[in-house]
Amino acid sequence: MAIQVNWTRNSGVLVAKPVGRVYSSDYLDWQSELESGISPDDRKLVVDFEQVPYLSSAGLRILLITAKRFTGPDHAFCVCALTRPVRKVLAASGFDALVSVYESAEEAVAAIA
Repeated sequence: MAIQVNWTRNSGVLVAKPVGRVYSSDYLDWQSELESGISPDDRKLVVDFEQVPYLSSAGLRILLITAKRFTGPDHAFCVCALTRPVRKVLAASGFDALVSVYESAEEAVAAIA
């Protein structure tokens, strides 16, 4: 199953909720799904990994590219609800030291809104 992303807005924060596994062979779908939901006016993004059981290194690269779009004044990026495998990938890569990680989308939105 290709990755899908469900989008919501909460308190002015865009929340991306991917569903599915992000394999190296699917990373372009992951990139396309993320890019299609983000507008140039969006300044704050939470990526909720609650329904992502696997994230490849190629998928992590797309996440890093996306995070870079949300740097600068009045911008924020964070991740939340990491599954154990995704948490391991982020920890092994050091990505979890670069961005804020929260337990839930509600906590993440409250922190960056």
